[in-house]
Amino acid sequence: MTSSTSNTGDIPTDALAEPGPDWPAAKKIWGLAWQLHWIGFGVLFGFLAVHSMVVIVMVNIRKRFCRKPLFLAINLLLFFLGATRAVYMLLDPYESRENGVEDPKWLTLLLFGIAYPCLTSAFSLIHLAFLEITKLKAGPSKLQNVKFLSAVIVLHFIIVFTAETTSSIKPELDALLIVCQSFFILWSLLLSGSFIYSGCKLIKHVNQVQKQLCIIEKDECSRNARQKASTTKVAKITLITSLLGLVVCGLHLYSIIGVYGMYSKVVHPSPWPWLTFQSFCRFVELAMASTIAYSVMQGDKRQRKGKTVPTNSGEKVELRTLRETHLKITDFTEPN
Repeated sequence: MTSSTSNTGDIPTDALAEPGPDWPAAKKIWGLAWQLHWIGFGVLFGFLAVHSMVVIVMVNIRKRFCRKPLFLAINLLLFFLGATRAVYMLLDPYESRENGVEDPKWLTLLLFGIAYPCLTSAFSLIHLAFLEITKLKAGPSKLQNVKFLSAVIVLHFIIVFTAETTSSIKPELDALLIVCQSFFILWSLLLSGSFIYSGCKLIKHVNQVQKQLCIIEKDECSRNARQKASTTKVAKITLITSLLGLVVCGLHLYSIIGVYGMYSKVVHPSPWPWLTFQSFCRFVELAMASTIAYSVMQGDKRQRKGKTVPTNSGEKVELRTLRETHLKITDFTEPN
């Protein structure tokens, strides 16, 4: 799942988890670009960790998007994601010995690999919170079950820990890394597909609520037109997060079967394609984590007075209920 190379090239090729560049030559070719890559992403992931920790500390002060246990769990996962990525990038990026630090192989692999269960776990919990706050029933029922999600999250961390540590001790068992990546790909695909379905169902539901509000109160139509922009914003965040999840899956699949994969016959990939691929991977991970962090920061501002009014069919509908249903969605994107 990560390159394992030596600055001097003394480590035999068959001991490497993935082919890496010829570091002395590659660094000369990259120049400043290499410094921008490992320092830049290290700092950005560090900001993510600091932001998540600040939010956790202020959990009792600010309004929350979801109930407190979910809010804390999501931000803790984002904190560990940012912290492990920052340490990995700033201490010994890709085992390049950039700073003269030579980490134990098991620690390097674990620092790199542990970020993925953090990312998918935060993604699964924000999806759960999303469905809870909007009161939607969409996608597999198991993905709306806290016990099931908790079991999968724990299992994912166990798989990663076992695969990364075992393969570092016994390189001949590096096939375990394929099992680890396969689990990540399948789980991410399921979550992304479910989130896309939830987002589409949400848009349809909101359009129905808006029509009902316009029928009940004519003066609601102008305000609903303004709120529709917020609804569109929700849809964009939902789709962007899900699409980023699909991109991460694609990158992992490519890392298994492509030129940078574990069983590639390439000893040293070309420097620029390798750095471009790694930069794109880190960017997508950071972008996905940022959309999750942004989503969970939205507060619940549903404090409106309502009234009961008749519809065209003669049935009584509580206007407050319709307004709050709409506000649950628009609050997902509006700043506190």
